[in-house]
Amino acid sequence: MAKKLKIERQKKKVKWNLFSNLDEVFDNDLLGKTYTEIFSNKKLNIDGCVKVNEYTDTYIKLKLQRGNLIICGSEMQIVFFENNLITVKGELSSIEFCV
Repeated sequence: MAKKLKIERQKKKVKWNLFSNLDEVFDNDLLGKTYTEIFSNKKLNIDGCVKVNEYTDTYIKLKLQRGNLIICGSEMQIVFFENNLITVKGELSSIEFCV
């Protein structure tokens, strides 16, 4: 006689939904904080800049919500500055954050 094979069903594995609450995370955690994007050594976007403290063609000192950011390089230019978003272009050599 042939034996009957008993097939047990396994419970479906619950997949982690990593991106379901992503909007809540960004809304709560990044509220009032500075966000920085660096594109090679040519361009820098900073969201959260309050004002420009000093500006020359070799360095730029920015006032952020929590501290200062000093960007050094050559041929530095502020391309865009509106609603706490600033874009800096030039040959970036160093970036320093000071509290």
